[in-house]
Amino acid sequence: MPFVSNSTSGLMQSKAAGSQITGQKLSPKVSAISAAACQYIPASATVSSNNIVLGPGAGTYIGMLIGVVPTNMSSLMVAAAAASGLSGRDIKKLCDAVSFGICQTLLSTAKSQGTVVGGGPEAGQGTIAALVPNALQGLIMAQLAGKQIMGSKTMSLVKAMATGICNHIMQNGKVITTCVGAAAGPPAGPVSIPGAPGPGKLI
Repeated sequence: MPFVSNSTSGLMQSKAAGSQITGQKLSPKVSAISAAACQYIPASATVSSNNIVLGPGAGTYIGMLIGVVPTNMSSLMVAAAAASGLSGRDIKKLCDAVSFGICQTLLSTAKSQGTVVGGGPEAGQGTIAALVPNALQGLIMAQLAGKQIMGSKTMSLVKAMATGICNHIMQNGKVITTCVGAAAGPPAGPVSIPGAPGPGKLI
């Protein structure tokens, strides 16, 4: 699994340090967020492909993720935080740090794989679904509780972050897919047909 929590946490802490955010609870806080995100995203996200493939048969696809932008993800987090009455310079900086870590991890390591109808070596694009902010929020809160980090604003901030992470990935994340294999069976190809929205996962 390419989603490595320690690497993601390191990216978050590096970004936070560059924004001059420090504190005793910063490291365990971003560690909790990265651990939950790296567990939840590959386990829950689904990819639907719209590949165009050659001929009937069955094939597989592989893909890479594009389209996630740290500043855009952070903006969603900050907006959700503001809706919960949370504001402040450090909140935005923390959201920036978390978004940077999540997006860089996705762009540099996330891969998708799945199946399509038809097996010709063609290409297409997929979308990401099935991420639920409340589910990610619950995992982050559990991680924080395990590190004994709680507070009156913690739940609202975590909810804002989970909302930003999940919504940005589903709204803007795209998977560029490549079909692997050969077309099979009659009619003699190549016949270009739309690949059935093939099920896939981020790995």
